[in-house]
Amino acid sequence: MKIKTFFSQAYLYHKGRRAAFAAEEFILHEIGYPLVTLIFYCLLASYSFNTQDLTSWVIGNAFLLCTNVCVFRLGHVFDGERYFGRLRSIIASPCKKLPLILANGLFPAMFAIAASSCGLIVGAVIFGVDFSHVNIALVALAIVCAMFSATCFGLLLSMVGLITDSMHLVLNIVSYLLMIFTGAEFPISQLPLIGRIISQLMPLTKAIAAMNTLFDSHSESFWMLIIAELITGAVYAIMARLLFGFAERQARRNGRFDLF
Repeated sequence: MKIKTFFSQAYLYHKGRRAAFAAEEFILHEIGYPLVTLIFYCLLASYSFNTQDLTSWVIGNAFLLCTNVCVFRLGHVFDGERYFGRLRSIIASPCKKLPLILANGLFPAMFAIAASSCGLIVGAVIFGVDFSHVNIALVALAIVCAMFSATCFGLLLSMVGLITDSMHLVLNIVSYLLMIFTGAEFPISQLPLIGRIISQLMPLTKAIAAMNTLFDSHSESFWMLIIAELITGAVYAIMARLLFGFAERQARRNGRFDLF
């Protein structure tokens, strides 16, 4: 029964956010817009680096397609709850908060997986990325792990909405940090030491690296990178729960639902 309640709550959250869209509008917004973005950045990389082998850029930008969902949409979860007047009930209710947090990310994670998969397909069709010698099951596993990590990261960002009223600024900065530090647009080896350290703390970095190993002749590090990505996502989920617990205690102690 609890599992059924969890999925019902997740579906209601999804309907509440996207009910105004018709089916074709929803598909174009979730899939069409990100794919145009992928094509743009891959063409930019082709001319900037003067190369026809765009495999690494297709992989990186396909994974970054989750940014629209996992960063911008999930990042505004509690900002939206405040706007619609539900934050009081969420904070004050005695229910467990972790299922509530995870329910917010279930459908966005599914759509992020679909967007990234479509990105890889478009990359194969338009930019000639060859998947014929790659284990598709491992590709699917890398995508799922990457979207799990990115979704947990988005949920952590949503907690920042309890601390600041400048979420638009925060989320836009984070989206560019993902472009810089995940290895999607240029190799991490080109970053300075502090940049390479930051990159290992970001979501997607290790999943993108794992995906790239599948196209190399040596892929022994794939499983280690995938496990590291899962651990990164789990840490983000734990941090999100801890930050929410802190905000909850402060709200009950001070009689306020915002920390700013």
